[in-house]
Amino acid sequence: MPIERPTVVVTNWVHAEVVGLLAATCAVDANSGPVPWPRAELLRRASAADALLAFMPDHVDADFLTHCPRLRIVAGALKGYDNFDAGACEAHGVWLTVVPDLLTEPTAELTVGLMIALARNLIAGDRLVRGGGFAGWRPILYHIQRV
Repeated sequence: MPIERPTVVVTNWVHAEVVGLLAATCAVDANSGPVPWPRAELLRRASAADALLAFMPDHVDADFLTHCPRLRIVAGALKGYDNFDAGACEAHGVWLTVVPDLLTEPTAELTVGLMIALARNLIAGDRLVRGGGFAGWRPILYHIQRV
């Protein structure tokens, strides 16, 4: 008798490589579109799932878990879990995971980028060039401008 592969539902779009890694050991039901599934559709798909790869638009609460009796893990591909009821997960015997350091590096990179953009008047310079006002080098963007 063959061993049944666990079913994982991926609620939002992910790279094909991620689906491939999961498919090596699981039956995968992945959202391939750019829009999250409506709750009713997600519940329909997750009702027989063993695992859920969830994202920020998703909401997992006691009602959701009641409709998903096989669910054993909600793997959150996110930093926080405001829209995931950790107590309800615990009460239903469902593991809830998050990635606490998920956005630290990109946030730091964006901060540095914004500081450089402000210090070098990139927004004003972009507006000048796109608006047709660039007539060659002029020392007009060396002082602080309000944008």
